[in-house]
Amino acid sequence: MPEEINTIVEQIRTLFVQHAPAEMLQQALPFGIVCLLAGVGLCVLGAKLSRFGMTCGFAVLGGYVGVFVARETGFPQPVCGLIGAAMVALIGYQTFKLWVGVAAALVLSSVALGVFSYQRVVPHVNEFEQGTQLAVADSSGAFSLPTPEQQQAYRERGPKEWVTELWAFVRAKDMDIERSGRALAVTALVTGLCLGVLAMRWALILSTSLVGTLLVTTSIATLVTHASPRSYETLQHNPGLVGIGVGAFLLSSLILQTLLTRKAPANKGESNAKS
Repeated sequence: MPEEINTIVEQIRTLFVQHAPAEMLQQALPFGIVCLLAGVGLCVLGAKLSRFGMTCGFAVLGGYVGVFVARETGFPQPVCGLIGAAMVALIGYQTFKLWVGVAAALVLSSVALGVFSYQRVVPHVNEFEQGTQLAVADSSGAFSLPTPEQQQAYRERGPKEWVTELWAFVRAKDMDIERSGRALAVTALVTGLCLGVLAMRWALILSTSLVGTLLVTTSIATLVTHASPRSYETLQHNPGLVGIGVGAFLLSSLILQTLLTRKAPANKGESNAKS
């Protein structure tokens, strides 16, 4: 299985390098640094500051809406912007639990589909790549080497084409995969929504830790690729070591955020007075 994972990672990297705009490639290093800082922040203080951060985000959105309304109606922009920011921020603050449920649903469904893909899609990747590169079937069912035009089309295909062809190949191999994946996604969405509404603290800790770990992992891969390509190749050939590091970082984030979001125990004097 690690060989198939390496094939997917290398294919994604190759497609990104081939088809990403030159400006994006030049900004990959600053992007990696930003992702690293954002990921560490989410892993440490994501759950604790989530309500404040979301309220601020809603306030910014409300400010933009207020300015837009002012431009359309001719009212003073500062007044409309402040009113819009205050109203939308209040809505976001009061509906915080709902948005936690939505975020938890999206994160949980993504994790569930990732595990599902690892079990049902990844095992077919090497066969798909070998079949695409080495041979094509003609109308009689016989196999032959691809023509120069087919080889050129293979080299020029983008990420969308690669994913589409891989999914078609996997569906031909596993007829039940689409229905099973859809059922799993819906179940994970509903479960995540219930978790966010009924156990908001734990949903916040789990969601922010997972998203933060993903950002940190992506940023470290980007930085290592630019700073030391040889080290990146070494890590690529040791997926078990990478998995242990990512798992340890995720576990540390879960423990740290659990401690930081724990309610402070009430003073003995106050509890005696209340009793």
